[in-house]
Amino acid sequence: MGLAMSNLGSISDQTLAGVITTATHGSGINYGVISTHVLALGLLLADGTTVRCSRTENPDLFMASLCGLGSTGLLISVTLEVEPAFFLKEVSETIGLDETIENLDELACSGEHVRMWWFPQTDKVRINVSDRTREVRSTRRIHHPIILSTGLSASFPI
Repeated sequence: MGLAMSNLGSISDQTLAGVITTATHGSGINYGVISTHVLALGLLLADGTTVRCSRTENPDLFMASLCGLGSTGLLISVTLEVEPAFFLKEVSETIGLDETIENLDELACSGEHVRMWWFPQTDKVRINVSDRTREVRSTRRIHHPIILSTGLSASFPI
């Protein structure tokens, strides 16, 4: 459908319900946790009833569910804010921990999506910086295609 989420985590083996109820983060200093892009939820409550919630409809339940660890009910549908699909170009480097700490603010702001992994046994930090690009890879891998609704939000059952 030519749509994408604005921000994704590094680990692809997660459920959307798990990402939302644990406030999983993506990368990038200007992006909130992934659940900030949730527009509405459908929940199955403990008494067997279903309810829809959003920032305007049952807002207390909605906000409690975004990082509720499943305590408010089972997520049965999600409406997400999405945007036109885009490509990212990633540049990676490995630097020392001291250099990373000295330049942390600059590194964190060096791209749209920045990830850092510290490897304490080597005193090294892997820095991955990704920015949107118009360049297209010659071979694209699609791991888990999801059919989304039209428009700039997407709803689908969990």
